[in-house]
Amino acid sequence: MRKVHKSILPAIALATVALTGISCNGGNQLAGGGIGGTGITTGTVTGFGSIFVNGVEFDTTGATRVVDEMESVSTGSDDATVLGQGMVVTVAGSVNADGVTGSALSVSYDEMVEGPVGNTPVENADMTAKTFGIFDLNVVANRNTTVYVNTDYPSLGMDRVLEVSGFIDADGNLQATRIVDHGVIGPASVVQLKGTVSLFNGVDSFMLGGITVGFDGNTVFRDLPGGPVNGQYVEAVGSLASATVIQATIIEMKQANVTLTGEVSLEGIVSAFHSAADFLVNGQPVDASAATFVPAQLANSVADNQRVEVEGQISAGVLIASQVAQRGGNVDISGRVVSTSPVAGTLQVEVVSGQPLLTVSVDSRTQMEDEQYHQGALTLADLNAGDEVVIEGYLDSNGPVIARHLERSALDKYELKGPVDMASGNALSGSVTILGVTMPTSDTTGFDDIDNQPYANGGDDFYSLVMPGDLVKVEDNVPVDGIADEVEFER
Repeated sequence: MRKVHKSILPAIALATVALTGISCNGGNQLAGGGIGGTGITTGTVTGFGSIFVNGVEFDTTGATRVVDEMESVSTGSDDATVLGQGMVVTVAGSVNADGVTGSALSVSYDEMVEGPVGNTPVENADMTAKTFGIFDLNVVANRNTTVYVNTDYPSLGMDRVLEVSGFIDADGNLQATRIVDHGVIGPASVVQLKGTVSLFNGVDSFMLGGITVGFDGNTVFRDLPGGPVNGQYVEAVGSLASATVIQATIIEMKQANVTLTGEVSLEGIVSAFHSAADFLVNGQPVDASAATFVPAQLANSVADNQRVEVEGQISAGVLIASQVAQRGGNVDISGRVVSTSPVAGTLQVEVVSGQPLLTVSVDSRTQMEDEQYHQGALTLADLNAGDEVVIEGYLDSNGPVIARHLERSALDKYELKGPVDMASGNALSGSVTILGVTMPTSDTTGFDDIDNQPYANGGDDFYSLVMPGDLVKVEDNVPVDGIADEVEFER
């Protein structure tokens, strides 16, 4: 599978047009939410009311929406009918001084790829992610954090036409934030692929990676007055003539040379990391040498394949970051809700009966879904004591877990992943404490290494190796009994 490098500039180019004639007020309220003043915000949709992106609730009344090249005007209350959670969108507009509210002038969305799954999805050993190919792009779907429409994680399979939004990681894989199933591939199926034009034959075909794109007199060219040229970044829309050939009905130029001013808020995945002063997020060069990191410990741990949100200003093509915030996490919690406080934005979750409850904080960046009752978007007020939830997040510098994804779902196991506080024992008995919660182990507990391979001597091997601070996951299968069925090291 080829590696794909996708710059954010094509999406930002559309949004920049909306900013023409609007002055920047210079305000910069980063700690409370998004960028201050006028600028560009690119990130996943986490909620509606009008629309939440990168921690900012944008009023979209009167804003232009461009979704898959279809333009409409928002009423300010109908965005959920056109957009969806997990979509990676670009918002042009202004952010108020409070840093958490703003006004959108335009919202644009274009999926990364749409096409048939070319192989049986391969699941990782943790059974938390599946990898499959669409054309020659590797797609990674996460069991818990990817939003699924017209399908679900277990149903992913060959020959289904999937529309995928997400971010390209440091290894060239598309980490899916949203997957929409458009049915089994057939003659009427629409496919879309972006890439760099190569091997143009000068007449009627060129290559996008390993895929041939054919066109004829009926093909519509957009922003390509002279036709395709090798080196251009384009999107081809059409139908499959064969597994590796697209007959295009539309070919559109997706690159643009844009001089950006004002503030930029960019969510994405780190790649080409050399130092805090030199890395990429979604292909955009970033200099975070003078930035504030949230949480503070992120400054010492930022690396390739971390999901972050970067805020700052563009200078000479480089995003000079004033803040870098964590958007992924290394804490996973699956358990039972004990209480919620919508006003405080917190909930308490029990993983092991009789052990301390875990306090989890949600905010405007938290993506919340209801997979149990299929109500779509979820709020803390919708949760009841006894509901089971899956949470992915990170530890705040002050201690609470900050949720980046929360899903209500019927569980087949309770689990806790995080840095170890303490652990001691052997193959017959012991205990592991993570985030203050202790889960005992027994002679029936399975112990796996970081590659999900079982230790030959079980707990004897694990307890001889584990150290405070190591990342470990403990699991208790339903019906839970408070004793770990599985313990494993995590990356």
